[in-house]
Amino acid sequence: MDTKHPRRILLSACFLFQASALSAAPASDSNTYVEFLWSRPSPDALARQETRGFLLGNSDHRVCVAAINPPPGGVASLRIDVVDAAGKLASRQDHDDFRGAKQCYPAELGTTGRPGEWTFNIYINQALAATKQIEVARSLETATFYAPSLTPYVLGRPNYDATLDPDKFVGRLVWIMSVDKRGTVTRVDIESTEGVGAVMRDRAIAAGYMSLFPPDPSRAEGATYRRELNFDRD
Repeated sequence: MDTKHPRRILLSACFLFQASALSAAPASDSNTYVEFLWSRPSPDALARQETRGFLLGNSDHRVCVAAINPPPGGVASLRIDVVDAAGKLASRQDHDDFRGAKQCYPAELGTTGRPGEWTFNIYINQALAATKQIEVARSLETATFYAPSLTPYVLGRPNYDATLDPDKFVGRLVWIMSVDKRGTVTRVDIESTEGVGAVMRDRAIAAGYMSLFPPDPSRAEGATYRRELNFDRD
């Protein structure tokens, strides 16, 4: 189980993404935050790899959950049901130690489910709290999210700095990623910062370099991708 520092701050993301791309917003319930990560972040990581897709058999993928507005009486349990593209239950996990603060768990996809759009059903205190979908493929080569484009399938996201005063966590941060034909980020430049964004520069640079793009032989030299985050109090 991966434990992250509790977050009271929500980040609103404004970046050029297609409709099926990553979202920093909560899932189907505004009281519950659900996030998919390509890999398990280290405890001291400056950023994390938010993802548009998973691969069957990959044990490093993570699903993260937080109760933004805990129910009356508090949070006593968490259940995660993973349903494959055929509507069959692929896995179920229970966490009686979950108390609402953001925590990350193995996605537990298995190897035999039908590829396509999978659904994660999140139950808090035995009641359905949120659902969120993600594409699950057998391999990168067969994944829709890996088709040649300048849309990242993994987009690095700065981690919250717990040393910052939550009441002052307001600002803006914009950075530009240079992407080569292989889909590798070769350079990250900070375009502008406002407020707390100025002290998040190193985290944005780390997030930029951990982003992953599909390879594209036709990608122009000097191709760039712009990322903007606006920070505000919850």
